Amino acid sequence: MKKVFLKDYQSPDFEIEKVQLFFDLHAESAFVTAQMQFKKIKPVADLFLDGEELKLVSIELDGKTPSYDEVEKGLIIKNVPDSFSLKTKVELKPQLNTALEGLYKSNGLFVTQCEAQGFRRVTYFMDRPDVMTNYEVTIEADKAQCPWLLSNGDCVSRKDLGNGRHQAVWKDPFKKPCYLFALVAGDMGVIKDTFTTSSGKKVSLEIYAPHGKQERCGHAMESLKKSMKWDEERFGREYDLATYMIVSIDDFNAGAMENKGLNVFNSRLVLADPQTATDADYDAIESVIAHEYFHNWTGNRVTLRDWFHLSLKEGLTVFRDQEFSMDQSSRAMVRIDNVDGLRNWQFSEDAGPNAHPIRPASCFAVDNFFTSTIYEKGSEVIRMMQTMVGRPGFRKGMDLYFERHDGQAVIIEDFAKAIAEPNHQDWSQFKLWYSQAGTPTVTVLEDYSPATKTYTLELSQDCPQTSQEKAEGITKQPFHIPLVVGLLGKDGKDLPLKNSNVAKNTEGQDLIHLKKSHEKLVFENIPERPVLSLNRQFSAPIHLKWNADLSTLLFLMQNDSDAFNRWESSQKIYINTLRDLIHKARDHKSLPVDAAVPTAFLTVVTSRNLDSDLKAKLMSLPQTDYLSQLEPVFDAVAFKAAQDTLLHSFSTKATDALLDIYKTYHGKNEQSRSAIEFGHRRLKNKALSYLSLQPQFEDLVWNQFSTAKIMTDQQAAFGLLLESNTPQPSRRDQAIQEFYTRWKSEFLVLTKWFALQASADHEKTFETVVGLTEHPDFNLKTPTLVYSVISRFGENLLSFHNPKHDTYTFLADKILEVDKLNPQVAARCASGFDMWIKLPTGQKEKAHAQIERLVRTGLSSNTHEILSKALQAT
Repeated sequence: MKKVFLKDYQSPDFEIEKVQLFFDLHAESAFVTAQMQFKKIKPVADLFLDGEELKLVSIELDGKTPSYDEVEKGLIIKNVPDSFSLKTKVELKPQLNTALEGLYKSNGLFVTQCEAQGFRRVTYFMDRPDVMTNYEVTIEADKAQCPWLLSNGDCVSRKDLGNGRHQAVWKDPFKKPCYLFALVAGDMGVIKDTFTTSSGKKVSLEIYAPHGKQERCGHAMESLKKSMKWDEERFGREYDLATYMIVSIDDFNAGAMENKGLNVFNSRLVLADPQTATDADYDAIESVIAHEYFHNWTGNRVTLRDWFHLSLKEGLTVFRDQEFSMDQSSRAMVRIDNVDGLRNWQFSEDAGPNAHPIRPASCFAVDNFFTSTIYEKGSEVIRMMQTMVGRPGFRKGMDLYFERHDGQAVIIEDFAKAIAEPNHQDWSQFKLWYSQAGTPTVTVLEDYSPATKTYTLELSQDCPQTSQEKAEGITKQPFHIPLVVGLLGKDGKDLPLKNSNVAKNTEGQDLIHLKKSHEKLVFENIPERPVLSLNRQFSAPIHLKWNADLSTLLFLMQNDSDAFNRWESSQKIYINTLRDLIHKARDHKSLPVDAAVPTAFLTVVTSRNLDSDLKAKLMSLPQTDYLSQLEPVFDAVAFKAAQDTLLHSFSTKATDALLDIYKTYHGKNEQSRSAIEFGHRRLKNKALSYLSLQPQFEDLVWNQFSTAKIMTDQQAAFGLLLESNTPQPSRRDQAIQEFYTRWKSEFLVLTKWFALQASADHEKTFETVVGLTEHPDFNLKTPTLVYSVISRFGENLLSFHNPKHDTYTFLADKILEVDKLNPQVAARCASGFDMWIKLPTGQKEKAHAQIERLVRTGLSSNTHEILSKALQAT
């Protein structure tokens, strides 16, 4: 396998001035003719075109057969002139394409997925993002089987061809790279609407879904219109085509794809009604619809030069969709949820063998770049930029970015420069966030002098080398870390800060720029010992090592004006308690819980000054994924014992208050999709989760499951029954059967049925998962099902790493099977082995043996890269 390096980037040898594609679609085959006009940029003799899984039917250069060689990964055309026309015709078998890259069939639909390198499976082409051209696309197919023929841009003609076939021609007026090409042909239902832009242009909006499911696209349509309006108001970005289309399909490797004017979505991120979708599903749909729409400018109009700069579009667009979500509901709650996800997934990635910078330096497979680091950490770096210059300054920089680079393929430095210049920023050190991997730790030391009324804050930063950095001898440099800071007086109010090293951004936030390994700041005229509130709003993606005592954390949890740090303080209380219990459990000691911690939990539960959403978050323990990063050894048995102990202590202490919450909100406004009602249901179901730990409330859980009118409530109760160890164990099996019987014909709900069982913390989970892979409704060729069972189980740290079962052999066997069908999906599943280096002796050796077995086997480059890095971890 050949490794690709960023440092070896070379600009293209040729320009493609225009391309005409002709698709002749049939039940058992597809023929693709490409007519391309080339022009040399460099003095080279031969033209190389990427191509995989293609059968060449014919080739002509300026009307004649050229000299050419078919090679493993493409086509070499020899001794080409300076300017020429090339025409190729290839045959494809879309129905046999299980990798779901290029052109494939999904439930009778012809669909393309070209990001990152799928276009080379459509036709021979220069498959790289810095080759941008104009496309004209003609599609012919059977009229009955494919009444809809869709592609990018505007439809300029449709006509009946006779013999039961018809044709559509599409032209995209904007140049684009081939990864943004899209085609969908088939029989679908559709809903239509319009949106009038700020300049008065009426845009046709169309969302396609399987017949009978299109009525579930209403929320997606409303989300799209809100996104279009928000992008005009917040960033001045107006939509630029006459039509915007979304197609919903079940077989898709990712969540969604932003192809110009024709987005293709996994159906779980389009279809929703209260009976089949949860409140969380509604939020996810709104967020991802917005994300793909926002790509029209940050990704499509301005695209990336090469795949190493993927975060240029993805990190920026995640930032934009998060800002959009914040403006639709509670900014504080969306921020807390986003950070919670970041720490569970991206911090875990940074701590594992596959840690990589936001802009990686090398790879075996560019498909592996679609990671939480590229997306979510990339977003955090852009958020730090906004924090440093303020929202008005950030908008000024974004305007400059679009003005300079519209229609171009650019790099991350181009974006950073556009934000920095109009705001007079020097970000030469700050840009290390893009080239250095890992999560920095900032350590805090404090001192207060009553005599001089000065408060001293010492900050030091450290970021250990990752496995790859050690192997390559890379030495880390200090990061530029912007920290929003506050000091609270005993009344809970912020004190005025006087220090020349604390700046205010345009929004009035007090900001420390930590640039050295160690810095000391002295604050004067502080009348009393203050309480520190640091990294407010999670202004930098760091670990904060601060040994605050319980009383300080309780004070912040109750008084901090920053909602994020109120939640953060609750998490620190729970983390400190859990880590102490984990250590005792590993040493086989008793597990006493400090009475002050359940009392603090009760204070939260009974508080009347918290909205429901924030209260539910304050009641939630840190997830195992994040907690596991803080311990040198991941002992699943000890972690489970610690968590069970703390959860039961909370449930016992707050029983009456939890039951009061449940009765207050259960059965109220069930059909409402307002953010307030979402919060009430979230709080109600969090209370139920604690009550379910006590046998006397088993009927309460069962009644909610069996009488639920909305999926939010049924899924919550079903998840609790799956983890139940109550005196009626048959209830668990009964719930599994009843949920399946009711929803087996609904694919999206069926995937929930699979996923909830694979995610359950229960002694029977492994046995259940093995059975699910043999279930008649399970299919290794369907990515959503593989993610729901195999990937979910690998992410279920307590059950997957249960030492009683041979789970590692099971996962390795499944990875081998999936890799033969769909390498991208197999690589996702392979990340289940990332934790192996932290496992207890015995388990570590078993996991290592399976990783070695996999690496010795002929894996795809996608899966091999993930596992070989895991093998190198030390």
